[in-house]
Amino acid sequence: MSENYEKYIIDYTQKALDQGKTNLVGRQAEIQTLVQILMRKTRRNPLLVGETGIGKTALLEGLAYYLTTPEAPELLRAKHIVGIDLAQLMLECTTTEEYKNTLKAVIDGIYQKADQYILYINDSSLLERTDLTPEHVEMAKFLKLKLLDGTINCFVETDPSTFRLVFERDLSLLQAFHTFVLEEPTAKETTQILLQKKQDFEDFYHVRFSPQFVEAAVYLTGRYIKHRCYPEKALDLLDDSASLFLMDKADKSSDEVGLEYASRVISMWTKIPLEKVTTEDRDRLAHAEDYLRKRVVGQDPAVVVVSNALRRSRSGLQDPNRPIGSFLFIGETGIGKTELAKSLAEFMFDDETALLRLDMSEYMEKNSVTRLIGPPPGSPGFELGGILTEGVRARPFQVVLFDEIEKAHPDILTLLLQVLDEGRLTDSKGVTVDFRNTIIIMTSNVASNMPTYQRLDALTNYFRPEFLNRIDDIVPFHQLTEDHLKKIVGIHLNKLLKRAEALDYHITVDEKARDWFVDEVYTSKFGVRALKRLLQHQIENPLAFLIMQDKVKPGQSLLVTMNAEGKKVQMFVKKS
Repeated sequence: MSENYEKYIIDYTQKALDQGKTNLVGRQAEIQTLVQILMRKTRRNPLLVGETGIGKTALLEGLAYYLTTPEAPELLRAKHIVGIDLAQLMLECTTTEEYKNTLKAVIDGIYQKADQYILYINDSSLLERTDLTPEHVEMAKFLKLKLLDGTINCFVETDPSTFRLVFERDLSLLQAFHTFVLEEPTAKETTQILLQKKQDFEDFYHVRFSPQFVEAAVYLTGRYIKHRCYPEKALDLLDDSASLFLMDKADKSSDEVGLEYASRVISMWTKIPLEKVTTEDRDRLAHAEDYLRKRVVGQDPAVVVVSNALRRSRSGLQDPNRPIGSFLFIGETGIGKTELAKSLAEFMFDDETALLRLDMSEYMEKNSVTRLIGPPPGSPGFELGGILTEGVRARPFQVVLFDEIEKAHPDILTLLLQVLDEGRLTDSKGVTVDFRNTIIIMTSNVASNMPTYQRLDALTNYFRPEFLNRIDDIVPFHQLTEDHLKKIVGIHLNKLLKRAEALDYHITVDEKARDWFVDEVYTSKFGVRALKRLLQHQIENPLAFLIMQDKVKPGQSLLVTMNAEGKKVQMFVKKS
């Protein structure tokens, strides 16, 4: 082959020799499998399929080094694993025609030395680019013909989505390969990888990691970063933590990167407040009921059921491939179902807005499924994705609330089976969205007034058994008593009075006025939802009117009490 074209060849075997021995933790069996495939008479081209970040390229480097050792089979020991430097080739070719011809020449040159080379392809686009120009299509066909004739060993790596799009659609191409699926390393294996790699980071940053850092990095990324794979996510945590440490180093007398930096990086990645990362879950979850009862009054059984489910999830007893929790809240409107969902968002993620709320009355038609996962390819809005999938992809840690789930089209309930059972959902683009860090809550008023023994039969008229069986708990909400309403009115009034106090308006609501609010809520068919409107009409609007008319000034006090007829409340400015 001409020397002019050899500059576009990357020799991975030579790189491995230059770098020295690479210890691949837990990958010895995989290397032996790849060697066995390469030695076959037919279909001797390994097709390595694995998610991004699990070490496919590292496995290639380990294989390249292994083939230089005496332990390697003599048939392969003389061969070098080589790839094509497409970036350099594109940079130096000024026209498409020149690029195509040069690439063909490089491939021909490699094939002329088939007894010396194993061709490595890490860009599957070389094999299938029908979405681009005719030149790319022609190039893909050219390379495929070379592969199918069996002249040379070829080692291809790809991810599952590309495997489905490229190889499963071209059976003749797939038959030329021996498919080998690479699994994600375990937490134990990842710990060993990090122990080997951490010295590289320490030398680069001139720091040292604390003794417990590696194990903490593996635990934290496994606990919070479920949409990425080991070992990449754990290695990234080491990298970012050391970088963050250097930014703070002016204030540090030590060169040790402590666990607080791992927590800070996780907090930045996930948007979970730092104290939620650093505080032990067992301490918070042991007292989950106490926190939730501060906001959700009169629904102690529901609070206990939800708290127990959260503890099961965090203890590791629940299937880790499902959402943190999935619940069907049953009850009439205005008794606390949505309030408990908001409380859970604040408790788990320290943010009441960490809640994606979907009103299922808007998803009653068959075509509404596309709004959740995105329109099919070629349809308007395809690039924007779906409300549900994009919402969870952008914020993996949140509560997802499906309001009035009984109104959803049956196809949507079928879609949710995958979320409830496997903790993931594939959108219209073929991208898998991880739901394992979400809490799934569905609300319904079906069978809300029925006895417990009749409720399940009534629910099966609306929901299939396989749907109900995948839910962690069906949580009934009870009617609120007058005592419960007094506490709820007190909570909402205190919030309003604090807002007014912040503006320097001092409001007192006497007992008669408080009892009036309780009576109005008790007789309302909208339940506690009516309270917000009552407070707006009876306190916020009159106060705003007095402020606009300059009849009340900051620093003054006001009284909310019953009017003379005792039929409604009234606001007065107290005389100083």
